[in-house]
Amino acid sequence: MPDQRFFKKSGTYSAAELAERVGGELLNCQDPDMVIADVASVEEATNSDICFIENRRYVAALASSKAAICLLPRNIADRAPAGLTLIVSDRPRRAFAKIAAFFYPEERSASGIASGATVDPTATLGEGCSIGPGAVISAGATLGDGVSVGANAVVGENVEVGTGTVVGENASLSHCLIGARAVIYPGARIGTSGFGFEVDEAGVIKMPQLGRAIIEDDVEIGANSCVDRGSGPDTVIGRGTMIDNLVQIGHNVQVGKGCIICGQAGIAGSAKIGNYVVIAGQVGVAGHIELGDGVQVAAQSGVSGTTAPGEKIGGSPAVPIREFRRQVAVIKSLGRRNKDLEN
Repeated sequence: MPDQRFFKKSGTYSAAELAERVGGELLNCQDPDMVIADVASVEEATNSDICFIENRRYVAALASSKAAICLLPRNIADRAPAGLTLIVSDRPRRAFAKIAAFFYPEERSASGIASGATVDPTATLGEGCSIGPGAVISAGATLGDGVSVGANAVVGENVEVGTGTVVGENASLSHCLIGARAVIYPGARIGTSGFGFEVDEAGVIKMPQLGRAIIEDDVEIGANSCVDRGSGPDTVIGRGTMIDNLVQIGHNVQVGKGCIICGQAGIAGSAKIGNYVVIAGQVGVAGHIELGDGVQVAAQSGVSGTTAPGEKIGGSPAVPIREFRRQVAVIKSLGRRNKDLEN
């Protein structure tokens, strides 16, 4: 259950109101107007809370749950305990996310420029912007309406930040254009110099990084992640893409729309990532290759070659997921055999 010291609840709502909000069907409900006070897990829910489950593995937990309502898929609704009010949804996890956001809408900082912030006189700020203490808005920067810049964050010269975007504490933006409603989490670095060098016996020469980082609308970039600017072509992160914490995006990388890139992944320079690609944690993607639309990459994989649309791959080097699973099965079998021999 959310700790009220950190999360502000918007109010209480009726069972019927919650079902209507997510387009779900209310079942086993004797009182559609019963008050639901909060969201909670199956295990922690009280008799005024709503919880959810999404598959059969968790049905048994409902027997001991004290929840007032449970969100769940239709195909397991008949396995819920008698008397428990249900909201049936084709996508209960998604529906629960909407309800949780209804109870706990994102809080925005009050508009205004805090004491200790520095805003260059040539910068342009839209209406309702919030600039935290110690933040720096540099010369020529443009912030759209409702932009929030956290404490000690830096918006570099001539950077553009779109309407409603949130820039977290200690983040830095340079050589970049940020779209609307983006979220740049604390400590992220956008538009820093790409990693490019020419090396011979005469020494190392740094290749000038003369491109930009383009972050499209509705993108989120996690805490302490880095998106390098391009070396000539731009680095582009497509609309609606979600990037986890501690992710490295190299120069000239093109990421499509709606992608999911999980923590500690690294994408080397000039790689092209299609739309709706999922890259799991600690994946490495080599430079100058292409992942087609809808590709899914298993955790800790090393992707060294171009991958066709819709492929599911895993391992290092990454191979089709069925082959990867066979490899894992063989390794486990060999391990058991060696253990038997030792005994």
